[in-house]
Amino acid sequence: MWEKYVFLVGLSATTTAVRRPIGVVRSHERTRMLLRDIMAEVVAVARASGVALAEDFAERQLAFCDTLPADMTSSMHNDLERGHRLELPWLSGGVADLADGLGVPAPRNRTVADILSPYVDGAPGGT
Repeated sequence: MWEKYVFLVGLSATTTAVRRPIGVVRSHERTRMLLRDIMAEVVAVARASGVALAEDFAERQLAFCDTLPADMTSSMHNDLERGHRLELPWLSGGVADLADGLGVPAPRNRTVADILSPYVDGAPGGT
């Protein structure tokens, strides 16, 4: 379950925050690093929770992301574009909250959760 969660959080966080498919995310140095760092934070949370994920699991997941179709995106990205509720509290927000409780740093996931927080219940109203 944690192995899938590492990938899902990485894909969802980056494609939604960048608002582009995985091909764009992985092809630019800074967004590629963001993807790797987000997944590494999930791995750190898993390991701090007693889950036996390899220390290099995030790098292996990054290599897996290189095999995905360039136009692949995430359901959270699609939900953002459609003005629907986001799964943010269970993805990057959940990682950040778990990390806080474990004393594990997760600044990338916290930042994604903060950036996307106005959209968690769907398109924000007002101006």
